[in-house]
Amino acid sequence: MRFREKLYRFMYGRYGVDELYYFIFVLALVLSVVDFVLGLIFHDSAVVDIIGISVSIVVFVLFVWMISRFMSRNLYKRRKENERYLGAFRAVKRFLSFNTSCGSKSRNQDDWTYIFRDCTKCGSTLRLQRREGRHKVKCPRCSHGFYVKAKKNKR
Repeated sequence: MRFREKLYRFMYGRYGVDELYYFIFVLALVLSVVDFVLGLIFHDSAVVDIIGISVSIVVFVLFVWMISRFMSRNLYKRRKENERYLGAFRAVKRFLSFNTSCGSKSRNQDDWTYIFRDCTKCGSTLRLQRREGRHKVKCPRCSHGFYVKAKKNKR
């Protein structure tokens, strides 16, 4: 019990783990595995040795960054970093989901009857009826109201 209490006391006020932490960890792990596999396949190549050293340095820097974020007491900065990461992750996810089908129907097929807009507060994607002009909409997730402008349907 004493060790657990000391650990709690030590971690009090520190940032800890978030989504960016997990991403950095997985990225460092994948790079380590790739470095290991390349070392096994091309064990006598000087170019692979240079690449291996470079990848090892990158992995080391990633682990140092990951641990420094974990131990940081600057909670505001770490939250902002995580928000930027989540925004970029959402954009990539939205781009990939826009190009793939959702259920039985692709989002591209819905473009003639619906418009897709992101809530300006929570970032969730809203599917709205296509109506020409500027309209006020309310996000069902966070109840934030904002204006949406849609052009005439060109079908």
